[in-house]
Amino acid sequence: MVTKKSVLEAKNTDKLAISKGTEATHLHEFSVVKPGDFIKNFKVGLEFEGAFAEYLNLWFHKHYTDILVVVDTSISVDPSNDFGISSVIDLIRNTQVGCMRFRVDIALRNGEAPNVVAAPTIHQPKYRGFQFDMVSAGASVIDSYEQIWCFGFNPSNSGSANDAEIDLASALPAQAGELAKLASWMKVNKGGLFGTGDHHFLGASMCRKIPRLGSMRRWTNADGVPPIGTSARIDTLRPPSAAYEPGAPGGPAALGNSPHQGDLTVQPIQWTAFQRSFWPFRWLKRPHPVLCHPIMGPINVMPDHAHEGLCVEAANINLAATYNFDGAGAQDEYPNAIDGGAKPEPFMAAYGSNLGSPPYNFVKGAQPARAHNPMVNVYDGHRAGVGRVATDSTWHHWMDVNINNIRATNNDDWKKISRYYINLAIWLNPPGKSTHCFYVSAVASHFQTPGFQEYSFNASIRDLGQSLRAHLVYHYGPCWVTERIWEIIWERKLWPFELLREERPSIDFGGIDPTILEELVLGHMVKATLKSAQTVKDAVSQGNLKNIEALPLPEKLFDKPLRAALKEMTAGLEEHFDLGARAVKMMNQ
Repeated sequence: MVTKKSVLEAKNTDKLAISKGTEATHLHEFSVVKPGDFIKNFKVGLEFEGAFAEYLNLWFHKHYTDILVVVDTSISVDPSNDFGISSVIDLIRNTQVGCMRFRVDIALRNGEAPNVVAAPTIHQPKYRGFQFDMVSAGASVIDSYEQIWCFGFNPSNSGSANDAEIDLASALPAQAGELAKLASWMKVNKGGLFGTGDHHFLGASMCRKIPRLGSMRRWTNADGVPPIGTSARIDTLRPPSAAYEPGAPGGPAALGNSPHQGDLTVQPIQWTAFQRSFWPFRWLKRPHPVLCHPIMGPINVMPDHAHEGLCVEAANINLAATYNFDGAGAQDEYPNAIDGGAKPEPFMAAYGSNLGSPPYNFVKGAQPARAHNPMVNVYDGHRAGVGRVATDSTWHHWMDVNINNIRATNNDDWKKISRYYINLAIWLNPPGKSTHCFYVSAVASHFQTPGFQEYSFNASIRDLGQSLRAHLVYHYGPCWVTERIWEIIWERKLWPFELLREERPSIDFGGIDPTILEELVLGHMVKATLKSAQTVKDAVSQGNLKNIEALPLPEKLFDKPLRAALKEMTAGLEEHFDLGARAVKMMNQ
């Protein structure tokens, strides 16, 4: 039994320094949080905050995701220099999704002796002379972070055709020891990695040898990187008015990088269907979760720029490649699935396109129109026992010079583009990080609108699930809900592995309606906590919190209900689908 005193003691003895505003003054070694801060994130009724703290006493843990942003010197993190990423950093620092919040530290690769800045401002690096194998106070720096985001500029913007420039000492290329530590971090910590550069070999010195990231994007002349000029460039600028369209009097006006990369006219992108289902009479499709907006649907726009890079489709990647940075022997760059089945592969979540000149008029000259430029590439390493990886064709999709005017308007384009950054911060989390917040969101709903108005002991499982699903979709979006549920199923091994191996890679549900599955899962979660939540409500109404029992940890609390939901789903399919029949047979063995 948990008492009010125990919660107050937890508040008083907590050693985690929660960031103030956007100042990331935190201590990574502590893994608990202040219960009061944790509870306030869920906006339950004020009268229930104390009771909710008692109720979830065992659930308090580190609910911040720590992200390390690594930049070369030419990529600014100061808002006074728009050739940088300060706006994205500030956005992520001030974002909350469920119980998830994000802290961002900055690391600068500038050739200094590695050192830790004692009191950096919010727009200054915490680490200077950064190396991926850097140690501080006897501990690995990167082990304090769940994610690393790399924005590389080196070797230079020279346009040289000689790739040897990438490995010059002056370019600060990632060394074997750094790469070995980074590869270990992705394998042991399951850390999530994002990295990008731009046209030509920008960013190659930092990123091109990092496992998976180095092969999911073009980094070198040998890779066939798009140049800064000539007709081979990828110029995605779009006409801001009729004066720039073919047929304008006197011919179309010229589109140039300045000012058009920073105007309010964005480029359209083509998202790739990641989840498909046929129910009942038509195909339903969704994008990958990194391109799913909670309310506005698929993210289908990006900032434009006059010379972008390119990602690499899985068919053109050597999935049998190995690396050996520390001499310990070759390791697979793309490991097999940890439970057998198909090898997890990168997934091209989006493609870009560019207009042809002629008939359009570009300052940089002629270029052919292209309709399928690989733009956003993601890799779900969790199924292979390593961290997730994502890359982008260019950091100009992220830079202040490209986004500040759009951000200032806060228009629909900005709402979509900014959600892309947030989605990556959610998706790149190590296993279990995001699903814990999903569990808490389900329990918190008892003390929010659904619990007070729509949860009833007499309601069916489907009715309870529909109410909770509608609530979660409204706040977080359908892709967030689906992704969390399938992560739980995968992490808890709630379906037979043989079937998970077949269904999970592409999340192609075939004849299964994912909405019904989600309603069953969520309904059983509500049912499992309905009685105990009512006890808390009664205790609050009676002004007596001392008899509130703390919920067991979610893995124990929801194991049987989730298995019951999946049995119910597969039993309903047994008569009509071979998948359901096989699942029922396996689950009853």
